[in-house]
Amino acid sequence: MAVLVGWSGTVEGAAALERGVAEARLRDLPLAVLDLSAHDDHGEAARRAVDALAERPSSVDVLPRPEHQDPVDALLDAVPSSGAELVVVGTRRRSPVGKFLTGSTAQRVILGADVPVLVVKAGREG
Repeated sequence: MAVLVGWSGTVEGAAALERGVAEARLRDLPLAVLDLSAHDDHGEAARRAVDALAERPSSVDVLPRPEHQDPVDALLDAVPSSGAELVVVGTRRRSPVGKFLTGSTAQRVILGADVPVLVVKAGREG
C-alpha cells in the first residue's frame, strides 16, 4: 500500500505533494510520486521537489509519466502498479465556463479511480 501523488511543477502540484507527504506519514505508508509535468526528464524535476522537502516519508518512489500518455490516464494506471490506497492531486479555481470547455483533471481522476482521491487546493498568495 502507498499514497500516490500526482505532481507537477506548479503551486497546485506543490500543495498536492505537501499533503501527500502528510498523509503518507499519518498512515505510515510509502509515498509514490507520479511526475505529471510536461518535462521529458524522466522524473528528475519531481525527484528534486521531493528532495527539497524538509520532512518526507522514509520510502519515496518517483515515477515518470509514460511518454505521450495523458496525465489522468497515467495517474489512473499508476494506482494499481504503485499499490495506492489514496491518490492526492492538486487543483486550481476555474470558472464554470473554463470547466465546461476543458474539463477538470481532478474530476476525471475522482471518477476514474478505484481508491479514494484527496483533492487539495493551493493556498492563495497576496
